[in-house]
Amino acid sequence: MIGEIAAVDWLMWLVRWAHAVSAVAWLGGSIFFAVVLRPVLAANPELGRQLMGPIGSIYKELVDASVLALIVSGLVLMFDRLTGNQVTPTWFIVLGIKLSLALWMFYLVWRFRRSGYQPTPGPGILRRVSWLLGYNAIVALGLVVFLLAGLLGTLLEAT
Repeated sequence: MIGEIAAVDWLMWLVRWAHAVSAVAWLGGSIFFAVVLRPVLAANPELGRQLMGPIGSIYKELVDASVLALIVSGLVLMFDRLTGNQVTPTWFIVLGIKLSLALWMFYLVWRFRRSGYQPTPGPGILRRVSWLLGYNAIVALGLVVFLLAGLLGTLLEAT
């Protein structure tokens, strides 16, 4: 049974696996950073100063590797799907939304690194806006992109 699978199919399976693992690593790391690590470090600033350097550099490497793997594997997967006969206009729309949100995530990472963004909670509405536009936006966008990836698979299976 395994011998019946063509080499190209094995390669595409590995590309899908790399894409999924990269997405899980980035999104999971971002959730851990936003939900667990940042609140603990905010409650204990001394600990934060000692840990953020090493943790931040390792987290940056994780994000860089994930982004690179997501871009390369995403392009391979997209062109593989586009050359097939199973895509529908709905699939194209969902893909366009997913790509737009993913590009927005990549832009946010680039902008935060370039500006040296440090989340600083402010009073009232500033705290809420900071939460929506800061690193938490990457988590929220990542969750939506992950949801849309599942929808794309379901749409493909339905055709």
